[in-house]
Amino acid sequence: EIHHRVKNNLQVVSSLLNLQASRLDDEPVRAEFLRGKRRIDTIALVHHKLYGLADLRNVDLKLFFNGLVDALNEMHRPQSRTISHAIEVGGIQADQDTAIELGIILCELVGNAYQHAFPHATGGHITIDVHQVDGILYRLMVKNNGTQLPNDPGSGPGKLGLEIVDALASQLDGSFHIRTNGGVTFEVLFRMERGDSSSEAGFGEAEGTE
Repeated sequence: EIHHRVKNNLQVVSSLLNLQASRLDDEPVRAEFLRGKRRIDTIALVHHKLYGLADLRNVDLKLFFNGLVDALNEMHRPQSRTISHAIEVGGIQADQDTAIELGIILCELVGNAYQHAFPHATGGHITIDVHQVDGILYRLMVKNNGTQLPNDPGSGPGKLGLEIVDALASQLDGSFHIRTNGGVTFEVLFRMERGDSSSEAGFGEAEGTE
């Protein structure tokens, strides 16, 4: 019920931003309002997909991420039409607070790829992977085979989105890293403490460490 109300309230905020943007003549300012609206829509989407799941205490990240990416694909058409994706989370489940922050991170990184990584309509691929590194430390990787980032990613397109991801990674007691090698890999290390039931909820040994 709470997630449903949050989603509805965010949709009201989104509508107000859209109305305000329609009254602006300055195109750059109007574009910023619409970017803000899109981010509000994304957060509403995270809550919408979350409250649709059966168990909010142990959120199935595979189902959650699949729902988010499918919705993002629709939101970013026609740019996303020729872009495929693959998701692997190894059965990992998360508490709902962690799931919300991971969902927003995922939306920022996948949305960033749809908007900036594939400027030519020649197709592309996005790989999403979550695995346990060690103990309570986990890694989320979002990799695309699109164009390279500028030497200073913080000054190029998608700058604010990357700043948001960095801030959310810090909230998860983790860190955010960017690597380029035949595409771009965004890596979020985060910590997540789980109760004793986690071993019965799909957690296993770490799939790999670096």
